[in-house]
Amino acid sequence: MKVRIFVLNYNGKDLLVQFLPSVVAAAQNSRHPCRVTVVDNCSTDESVKILKEEFPAVAIFPAPKNEVLISLNDAVKACDEEVVILLNNDIKVKEDFIEHLVGPFKEDNVFFVAPQILNFDNTYNGGKSYLHFSFGVVKNIVDREHASQPGSTHSIATGAFRRSDFLKFGGFDRLYLPGIWEEVDLCYRALLAGKTGIYEPRSIIWHQESTTFNKEYGKRKKLIIAHRNMFLFCWKNIFDRTFITQQAFFLLPRLIYALLTGKIELVLGFFNALARFPEAFSRRRLRVSVRHLNKFKDRDIIR
Repeated sequence: MKVRIFVLNYNGKDLLVQFLPSVVAAAQNSRHPCRVTVVDNCSTDESVKILKEEFPAVAIFPAPKNEVLISLNDAVKACDEEVVILLNNDIKVKEDFIEHLVGPFKEDNVFFVAPQILNFDNTYNGGKSYLHFSFGVVKNIVDREHASQPGSTHSIATGAFRRSDFLKFGGFDRLYLPGIWEEVDLCYRALLAGKTGIYEPRSIIWHQESTTFNKEYGKRKKLIIAHRNMFLFCWKNIFDRTFITQQAFFLLPRLIYALLTGKIELVLGFFNALARFPEAFSRRRLRVSVRHLNKFKDRDIIR
């Protein structure tokens, strides 16, 4: 299969110098025809200059504006490879990571394949996950207990996608800008339609997580965005009456408890989500129009 690796970058010249060589080496050593492209989100540092001078074999896709992961939508649309691997600029890869990611796509139903993501001290960071609903809140849980075992997984932002399905399901949704939960949203819609997500622990990458995101927004604002987007995900995608009833029942007690315990980020996230409710509701109406195509229901996917 032909493969394209997209590395998302914004003002990451030092990260590119540090980590991009491992990606280029893996592409050159892969038995699959593989090209590397950096999707540059309007960097104002010397990222593009360094790419042109030090990485002449790497293509550059200049995004018209910085829309974080959303910029990958146009990049994926513009290529013609069967499999696209999406990475951040703060990721180092094992030399054979491509082979293990691409292998499962021999099965037509596979939509995405997740690698084993490690921290740079080799502790487990993620790759295998599942969605869990409890007391009115949906959480994307990292499955640490089964990190060494291949199997199914519910979502990825970093990993491999079948390009045709990525475009079919519309890519990442701007509703969640500047980020967090858009990858869960995309994968969830595909899972409901009967597609499969695979976790392949033999494909290993190391991630210096949220380097750019934390620098731009800080950890507190990132948490607010995460809570906001969790609510938006539910309002857009969840149709199970039991889940909806539970969220309505537990919402006020959760907000009061968050205020009393100083966890103001949940409260701020909820009210920020309310500001985007019309957008979420308009997308929910579109989801209604295609629900008859789903092979599964919410409770078939969410624990």
